[in-house]
Parts: sequence; structure tokens; C-alpha cells
Amino acid sequence: MKKLALISFIEGISLIVLVFIGMPLKYIWGYKIATGILGSIHGTLWLAFLYVLYITYREYKFDKGFIFKMLFFSVIPFGLIPMEKLIKEFDDKINNKQDEGEFINA
Repeated sequence: MKKLALISFIEGISLIVLVFIGMPLKYIWGYKIATGILGSIHGTLWLAFLYVLYITYREYKFDKGFIFKMLFFSVIPFGLIPMEKLIKEFDDKINNKQDEGEFINA
């Protein structure tokens, strides 16, 4: 879950930078290269986020609602805030089950 939290945070920051720095640089000041560079970085990070989300899903078998929420929040600026909350809530559930001696993936 730590990897998912880290990549979702980095991807969220890259989206904010793209929208609030790259887009004004392109459309207000005419620097088209800004969105080319920042968009490529963000796209790569978003693909990494999808990969880590998939790997985490395979490991922890959380419900598909969690996946859809994460995907929705990954495409809106400042969506990293509710994503962090979702990850923390799910991580707390995992830790509580482990403390009780239950198997997570059994």
C-alpha cells in the first residue's frame, strides 16, 4: 500500500503542475513545449500509477469500487487528497485484520 500511496501522490502532483503551470504556459504565454514535456511526464506517471494499482489489487483483493474511485480521483486536480484518504482507510482495515490474526487473502 505504501507504493500505491507514493505513486498516487506523485501522479497527483504532476497533474496539478500540468494543469496550473503547463496549461497557462501554453495557452497564455505561447510555450507549447511546456505541455509536451509536462504532459509526457504526467502520462508516464499515470501509467505507473495504473500498474501499481493493478499490482496492489492483485495482492490485497480490494473491491472494484475502490479501483473506480482511485481512477476517478486520478484524473481530477487535487484528487490526490481523497486518494490518500481512501488508501489510509483501506490500510487501516488491513492492519486491523492482521492484528486480529485474520488472513487477508484467504
